[in-house]
Amino acid sequence: MPTDRRRVLQWIASAALPALARETGTLHVRVISDDAGARLPCSIALLDSAGVLAVENRSYLDGFRCDGEFRRTLPAGSAKLTVTRGFDFIGETRDLTIRPGATTELTIRLRRRSPLFGLGWRCGDHHIHMTHGESRIRVDFDYIALAARAEGLEQLSVGQAWNIPKPTATAAERECRRVSTPDCTLSWNLEAPKNYYRGDASRTLGHCWFIGARASDTIAEELLALSAHDYESAKEPTANFESHALIHAHGGVVAYTHPCRWWWGQWGGQGGYPVEERKFISNLAAELPFDTLAGPTYDALDILMQTHEKEVNANGQKLWFLLLNHGYRIPATASSDSTFDNENRGTPGKVRVYTHMDGQPSIAAAADAIRRGRSFVTSGPLLLLEVDGQGPGSTLTAAAAQRRVARLRAWPSGLPGERLTGVELLRNGEVMRTFTPAEGDGGFEVEHSWTEEGGAWIIARCFGRNRDTQVAITNPVFLDRSPWTPALPARARVRVRIHDYNSGARVGALCEIVEMVGRTPRLLFGREAREGAVDLEVPATARVRVTAPGYRPMTRSLFLDVPEILRSTLETRVEQMLDWSTYERTRRLLSEAQLDFPLVRG
Repeated sequence: MPTDRRRVLQWIASAALPALARETGTLHVRVISDDAGARLPCSIALLDSAGVLAVENRSYLDGFRCDGEFRRTLPAGSAKLTVTRGFDFIGETRDLTIRPGATTELTIRLRRRSPLFGLGWRCGDHHIHMTHGESRIRVDFDYIALAARAEGLEQLSVGQAWNIPKPTATAAERECRRVSTPDCTLSWNLEAPKNYYRGDASRTLGHCWFIGARASDTIAEELLALSAHDYESAKEPTANFESHALIHAHGGVVAYTHPCRWWWGQWGGQGGYPVEERKFISNLAAELPFDTLAGPTYDALDILMQTHEKEVNANGQKLWFLLLNHGYRIPATASSDSTFDNENRGTPGKVRVYTHMDGQPSIAAAADAIRRGRSFVTSGPLLLLEVDGQGPGSTLTAAAAQRRVARLRAWPSGLPGERLTGVELLRNGEVMRTFTPAEGDGGFEVEHSWTEEGGAWIIARCFGRNRDTQVAITNPVFLDRSPWTPALPARARVRVRIHDYNSGARVGALCEIVEMVGRTPRLLFGREAREGAVDLEVPATARVRVTAPGYRPMTRSLFLDVPEILRSTLETRVEQMLDWSTYERTRRLLSEAQLDFPLVRG
């Protein structure tokens, strides 16, 4: 029997225990911080003498969440209690004896595993769903806030759909402020753009999340309108980079998520699509190669998702290394994609991002730290890297070879039974030095020096007891020979041809080059096509809008309306994303683009 189902049956069985006239006792537990003695929200796994695990919500079947104090009536006999609070608190396990008619009083003091909090590091998860779409379980903002605090998260961004009467971004942000506490700040966001071309699950442009965007009554509606979800075959396609521009206009930072995820499954029966028993279902960031060359139009990339997605995570790291090695300094992020409306999937922070913030922590400060790469990602262990005293996101420049010193500090996750099994220092994606920590659950610290000529990026990586499920990875410290300048956004050389739809005769017209900020065009410049033809050099993200007297205006996109570019994107698979020739081919297609405008009178 699957574990989750067994736990549900145990939970149901526990409700019948009073009818068995068994003798019972009471367990009263307080959980406090070791330093200040303040009450600490936490996650509780409580197994009674009948082997029943206490559960309160089907969204979380590994126990229940507690605000720092609880009282339970239990059958007399042995019981086992495990208290955890994320990765940076050392969990406690206690074997108890519940005596008939008596109250067992217990105070548990949780202490931090590392000095991270005092050094200005805060952890967050910015890709979770209150309702993902399945809607099997309904939770509210109060429950999500308790779950975040119980998992030791200091920040949580709550994505759609929201269980409130009028689910606008401003209403969601209001609810987030209401349930936020000094130790945990909640904010609104969306998994957006989340874009399937014509609603076809095999042709995904990519999914993103964002942090720090200002709320308004219309932004969520606009971002959702710009995305075609499953089966939305009639929706006019838009590019992800036009949503990125809208998020940036609202002050947000956007990350591509699960960029290398796909699977085979049954799909169809809606939106005019037939049922297919074995469909290639994609969550791939297929538009990412184009968006990288065109900007990059996004700010960060998830390299770590749920730990059971071993191949997704391995390929995500390969993709990140590829971008870094070609000069695109894209910061790494991580997110859990937790879905509170599904059974036992309502655990935020299973993977999380730690950000280093100067001054008062805030969602805006976390967004800025993510954009600058002042962060590390983890599914358990904790890890700090400094090169010559500078942390992730820093750049050190030297004109000649220079002795460099890396300092690494690592700690195992506070979850019971965890320990460090390896610490690595990497240069340009290759392991430069491996360290083996001593047995035990303590921290690890080491320095390593080498002579560096420059042109390198340095990261650290460490592993817990299980290398597949317990890993932490820092963002890079960059070592440059000379001041680094980012690659210029690719521009398109496009041949524009304008003619009458019926006769084919060339038509003189005005060509306006616009970029879309969401659904709002921003005029860049205009050019006359006096005899129905003109060659232009424009941003890769541009649209060309043509107007001519007596004709209906017509707008076409360099991305969506150049067949070779669109087809190349929609056919992208993991292998192509991890091959730099895909990016060079996109660059070549942009250099030889053509847009035809068959104008209709009107």
